[in-house]
Amino acid sequence: MTSVNTQKTGTEAKGRLSKLRDKMLCMPEICIERGYLMTESYKETESEPPIIRRAKALAKILNEMTLGIEDGELIAGRSTSKPRGGMLIPEVQWEWYLKEMDIFSTRAWDKCAPLTEQEKTKMREFLPYWKGKSLYDKWLATIPPGVRKAHFATAYVVNTGCVSGVHLAHPAVDFEKVLIRGLNGIKTEVDEKLLNLNLADTKDFEKYQFFNAVNIILEAAVNFAERYSKLASDMAEKESHVQRKAELRRIAETCHRVPANPARNFYEALQSLWLAYIVLRIEGFGPGIGLGRLDQYLYPFYQKDIEAGRLTREEARELIALLLIKLNDAVVLMSSEFAEQLAGFPTMANVTLGGVTREGKDAVNELSYLILDTEKDVGLTIEEIVIRVNKNNPDTFLMKACEVAKSLTGKFKFLSDDTAIQQMMFDGKPNARDYVVVGCFTPTVPVYSYSTTASMVNLPLMLELALNNGVSRLTGEQLGPRTGDPRTFKSYDEVWHAYKKQVEALIPTGITSRNIDRQTYADFAPCPFQSALHHGCMEKGVDITRGGMVPYATEGHGLVGAPNVGDSLAAIKKAVFDDKKITMARLLDALDKNFAGEEEILHILNLGPKFGNDDDYVDTIVNEVLTQASHELSKYQGIAGTKPVAAAATGTGHLALGSVVGALPDGRKAREPLSEGGISPYQGRNVGGATATLRSVAKLDHLKLTGGSVLNMKLNPGEVKGESKMRKFVSLIRTYCETGGYLVQFNIISSDMLRDAQKHPEKYRDLLVRVATYSAYFVELSPTLQNDIIARTEFQKL
Repeated sequence: MTSVNTQKTGTEAKGRLSKLRDKMLCMPEICIERGYLMTESYKETESEPPIIRRAKALAKILNEMTLGIEDGELIAGRSTSKPRGGMLIPEVQWEWYLKEMDIFSTRAWDKCAPLTEQEKTKMREFLPYWKGKSLYDKWLATIPPGVRKAHFATAYVVNTGCVSGVHLAHPAVDFEKVLIRGLNGIKTEVDEKLLNLNLADTKDFEKYQFFNAVNIILEAAVNFAERYSKLASDMAEKESHVQRKAELRRIAETCHRVPANPARNFYEALQSLWLAYIVLRIEGFGPGIGLGRLDQYLYPFYQKDIEAGRLTREEARELIALLLIKLNDAVVLMSSEFAEQLAGFPTMANVTLGGVTREGKDAVNELSYLILDTEKDVGLTIEEIVIRVNKNNPDTFLMKACEVAKSLTGKFKFLSDDTAIQQMMFDGKPNARDYVVVGCFTPTVPVYSYSTTASMVNLPLMLELALNNGVSRLTGEQLGPRTGDPRTFKSYDEVWHAYKKQVEALIPTGITSRNIDRQTYADFAPCPFQSALHHGCMEKGVDITRGGMVPYATEGHGLVGAPNVGDSLAAIKKAVFDDKKITMARLLDALDKNFAGEEEILHILNLGPKFGNDDDYVDTIVNEVLTQASHELSKYQGIAGTKPVAAAATGTGHLALGSVVGALPDGRKAREPLSEGGISPYQGRNVGGATATLRSVAKLDHLKLTGGSVLNMKLNPGEVKGESKMRKFVSLIRTYCETGGYLVQFNIISSDMLRDAQKHPEKYRDLLVRVATYSAYFVELSPTLQNDIIARTEFQKL
């Protein structure tokens, strides 16, 4: 098959991409279609089983949602009716849409274009249907009073799926299966399984419902593609431009064929992939629906077309660019309350590159480089590039990755193959070498495992409670157990013991809340299409929300503020018990006063050991803090056999969680942000340089953090200017990844430029920054978060 692009010049291709890319720089708009059609379907199916209702609702959306093909597009399909749309998910949470419908364009976090009065009227009509029916309403009705009090009194001790208003997401699905077998091939597999069921067996009857739901969605997905085929055909008939007419006809032919059938070439593979991806989004939209190892499963199609002369490298590059741009057509909407924890529309469509093959050999190929080159041209927020770093990967690949990252002010995540593979093996997951990253930072094995995030565990709050007999300094409420008057503590061990008791008491709060949350999804919001693309679910005939991926299902509880706790405990150990410079009573008085008039005490505390400076005194304590919390989590079990694991990450929750924590012995004052990232040193304290910071983090036991962790660093652009400095940068990343680190990412931008962007946002519309383990446009962030990013240590020397 001859490409329709062979007569097109490079200038024309760049013009096409530039126009489509620029459309993704608009302010996000809210699309109410999904919410409305979901509601209408649920009204029609009230007597049917939950999984069938979900399947029919998705089918209705796919059959009736507005379609569109933009001028110049070669890959058809869009996630919403808007160029950059946020979809309503009322089955999870509905009331906040009504509360915020008039302030979307003026709220502090994640602003959207104003809704029309017609849209508001329609929302007022259909959203109240979900009163008492949404997952959040069911969570509220089920959660025990004590757990509910702890959840809301501490503001952000736990952060669960339905509470945040989005689906669990984080799947790593079998896109390769879609490309090789097609949806009709998967339907044949489902039909065979249905024939072998004994409906008198209760378990088989549950499988019967599951497989029927899968078939409903598979048929709807094929019809969705047919709708696009017809649209493209109709547009071609009206098109007068010869080249565009040919492009539209090819879109029509391709959508008629895929994803129903196996892809035959690179172009069909990309179109099939994108349409399947849209279905995943509409079914269960939330942060972290990734594309997996794109350079691995697309490479056979690319290689075959290149060798046959059907495709040139530049044509492939243009098609990849079009796909990456398309990923940006939808954003995750959250209420103001939860946007504060994950600000910047954290949609995160991860593309994992490099690493090793399933056999342990270097996995870098020509497509790996091509995707990097393409991303340099695209550079938007949603497509997240994950670079797996392995000793077998050539320096040329890492140099290319670092050069592209630098051109995009950082953007990429660099991940240690050694550490991540060990983590997968530690959790007993098969095919560990094939891991990818889902969501912000979570490692998982595509097809064979399922890893989501769970609660945010506010460790500094637990230390505060240990230093105040279980009482919040800010509210006076008894939030934790009475662990003794700290003024009577005679040793560091007594402080540590009190802290551990608070952790032991409060972690079950997060577990309980999360389990109730997960049960609501299992009972009322299954994801049969997502399940159809996971091996375990298809083998068992069980939905992914109901344990289809057990025993390879984990949920990572984010340990927030471990560096604050470590710095604080180190300050107590050294200043109070080792050096005896201050008494415990005087320290506690200073904390009670938020250090007002206690400059001497504050000076002593600030001089203490700080995490991030390669100081074993404090680094060991931070590791103990993380290990102890990980151990507590391991005592419990999630819904349907899911395994709780520890992660060390915050999103932007370190701002919100810090707002409920009083003054700490590390010198941080009340309500100030906690340490960002997860295991990033507290802002401004890692004064020993970049290498010292990496060494501190690499010392941590990452096998106790199998849910992932985040280290953010900020570099002055001058430190990666020129080949010699770039090689030093590559060496720094390699050393970190080969000596025990997990994930590191960089903001390669000066604080001066960020301050200028605050003053002149119109000059920096597409300026990217790393927020947590995702990118956002700096000018779309709140001033609070902008200032937090500016405050991070800027390394002037590697």
